[in-house]
Amino acid sequence: MTRTPTHPALGFLFLGAVLAVSSPTTPGQSCSFKPVLQGRVCTKPGAPCSPPTVGSGNVGKCTTEGMRAEALACECQGSPTPSYNITLSPLTPTYIDTDVATSTITVIPFNGFTGKVDFVCTVSGLTHPAPSCPNPASATVTASSATSLLTVSASSSAAEGTYTVTVNAVDSHGRPPDNGAQSSTVSVSHVRWILVGGGRIALLTFVALLTLWGVRLRWRAKRDALR
Repeated sequence: MTRTPTHPALGFLFLGAVLAVSSPTTPGQSCSFKPVLQGRVCTKPGAPCSPPTVGSGNVGKCTTEGMRAEALACECQGSPTPSYNITLSPLTPTYIDTDVATSTITVIPFNGFTGKVDFVCTVSGLTHPAPSCPNPASATVTASSATSLLTVSASSSAAEGTYTVTVNAVDSHGRPPDNGAQSSTVSVSHVRWILVGGGRIALLTFVALLTLWGVRLRWRAKRDALR
């Protein structure tokens, strides 16, 4: 039986071709794309890529981002980065004298965010001295949203005026919320107020109106007596 000799170099070439076909795609390249109008789309959506241009991690997948054709972009998308927002309810009551206004801070997590969030409260306005605002207690997010109580208090020496109360936040990694610092307003007034017909009126004004009403009643009684 005649044997066909095989050249060693051909064997190495065949083995290299098999390895090249069977080896998985190695990430390490940016996503390849083709232009579309003014945008670009991925030529191989879902292909592994590195490093991610959006998201987090070391390896991502090619994905086409954008809502309009002219804004399309081929991105290397990594794992979504855990993040959070904070919301601040309106301070209640909106007017304080020597009492306290309160608000609820809510931490809303995204992409599996968990951990402690610290807060810093600042008060700004055109007049001084301003009401005080101690830093609210930290909020710890476990699975859903978490809250903390904000308090703003005024003393008798606090200047009258409207103040902006701003809350800044950072997590344990020093990251701020996605929506930034949040603010609310409160006014300081040392005028005494009373409720009248669902509204409110300054006490001195009410006393003055009440006095005028009494004078009018006496004048009408005298006028009627002279008739």
